[in-house]
Amino acid sequence: MSRLIMASNHCDVLHKAPVRPLTETLYGVAKQHKALWLGWNGETGKDEQNAVSQRELADCELVNWRLSDQEYGDYYHGYVHKQLWPVFHNRPDLAVYQPGAFQAYRSYNEKVAERIAEHLCPDDRVWAHDYHLMAVARNLKEAGYLNRCGFFLHHAFPPGEIFRALPEHDWLMQSLFYYDLLGFQSRNDASHFITWLSRRYRTEKVTETLFRVNGHLLRVGVFPCGVAPSSAPPVPTPRHKPRWIVSTDVISDASGIAWRLAALRQMLEQHPQYLHDVTLVQVCDLARESPCFTPGLRQQLERLCGELNGGYGDFNWSPVNYLHNEPLAPAWRETLYAQSCVALFTPFCEGMSLEAKKYILAQNPADPGVLILSHFTGAAEQLSGALLVNPYDPSELCDALHSALSMPLAERKRRHQQLRQQVCHYNHHWWANAFLSALNDDRAQTPGRLLRSPLRLFTPPGRY
Repeated sequence: MSRLIMASNHCDVLHKAPVRPLTETLYGVAKQHKALWLGWNGETGKDEQNAVSQRELADCELVNWRLSDQEYGDYYHGYVHKQLWPVFHNRPDLAVYQPGAFQAYRSYNEKVAERIAEHLCPDDRVWAHDYHLMAVARNLKEAGYLNRCGFFLHHAFPPGEIFRALPEHDWLMQSLFYYDLLGFQSRNDASHFITWLSRRYRTEKVTETLFRVNGHLLRVGVFPCGVAPSSAPPVPTPRHKPRWIVSTDVISDASGIAWRLAALRQMLEQHPQYLHDVTLVQVCDLARESPCFTPGLRQQLERLCGELNGGYGDFNWSPVNYLHNEPLAPAWRETLYAQSCVALFTPFCEGMSLEAKKYILAQNPADPGVLILSHFTGAAEQLSGALLVNPYDPSELCDALHSALSMPLAERKRRHQQLRQQVCHYNHHWWANAFLSALNDDRAQTPGRLLRSPLRLFTPPGRY
């Protein structure tokens, strides 16, 4: 019987840290399909002996390992964080190239492929996740394993000229050709990939979504990642006074937090009725932070928050509550989302936008809040009921905040109903089933439906 083997960067569902939405999503998929799930457990160490552990759970099996200190420094921070992350966030100017980092990345992908091969049966399917593991299928196929392999990119695929900034871009691109299916979060990401593929490689376009590259048939599909819906409906809770605007981020050069603070300052200047009425709760997840952002960025944000609170606040109220210490437990985060009248998710570039979907699910349908979402998030195409903004424009952010805070209840309920239907229907099970159905699709069947079928979820506001 065919089995699903999943490989991702993190496989830390049993880790003590609070479970992230992505981990929750992948764990739900692994349980649904009784999969074997492989990945890093989040720990590092000098000695790799006995580092691999295998755990059998009720509905799936986990294979975890530690990273050696050298792998953590060279592969994870040296290549993934310092080279791939800037390019896949459209900031190649921030990339730092260090000798040995790319070789460490290649070696780690080889090691993951070897660990998959130890468990691989001829009819198993392999599903690799994100840019950490772009070369897994290449290593498996070159070693003689012909299993169907799929890849889903959690981040946005950059325009070709930005992707080309990576010295190893050709090797990485050709590694993707070994997969049978490439999945992207949005049509924009798929378009960037297909455009670069067609411009730079000898490619035969068989159908809209099927390409022959280097003698290999490659499918491309759009599968927006979903989240696990809550088993219980949101509990109605009174709104906090002053009203909360929630924003959760990792401090990085792509988060756009400083522009958000500038928009808040502009709103308080132009609409003084919000003084003592609203507070921005800015949560920065320390646990997910990498040391690769611009030096001084954290201090800059602290200074901006201090200036806002010093210039507008008093003993009884402050315009910004800036939290940057221990990560919030899931229950606390859900409570924060439930009591916030506005959510502000406006990064410059972001992949799947799972936190925005969590906010939607936490809202009380009888008195819902308003979601403000960057045009450059992976869910912007899907969540059409949100207020979509240009995160580089503080004036536009200011206007969106004012619109959200003053929006009539009937309009808030209409938008929330649309958003909730989208998030609940296109959840993590839909995502996995759509992707795996495409991966299993016989090439003799109509191959052009992969992009068209998932994209039906992008309906105009109010139409279902």
